[in-house]
Amino acid sequence: MPNERNRHKKTGAQTGKSGSARYGKPRSLTDLLARPSSPLTTLQRRARAAGDWLTFVQAVAPAHLAPHVTSAVERGHILTIYVASAAWAARLKFTAETLLAQARGEDPDLQAVRVKVMPQARGRPAR
Repeated sequence: MPNERNRHKKTGAQTGKSGSARYGKPRSLTDLLARPSSPLTTLQRRARAAGDWLTFVQAVAPAHLAPHVTSAVERGHILTIYVASAAWAARLKFTAETLLAQARGEDPDLQAVRVKVMPQARGRPAR
């Protein structure tokens, strides 16, 4: 079977006339993060926003519930708060309207607060 021209022997990637892969030189992570539309930049921005929401929720939630909040994420104008167990979720749902009112001070476009269960990962210290 003849070898297809302009294809890399092992990966099947198209190559240029020189025989090198057409994808070009590998870029450094710093270069990838500097591009505004990079998937890594988007991921970094979302992680930073999630950390900010977690800090905010733990600050405004009742003192006995705050340590059990594991994460908080805002997507589509809905703030989803994750807690360690179903028991803590039930207790936090009673304060959801108060949390929504306070969260609207940070983002006026928020429409709702959801509470879901997401236990902490193993090996991760409790806050």
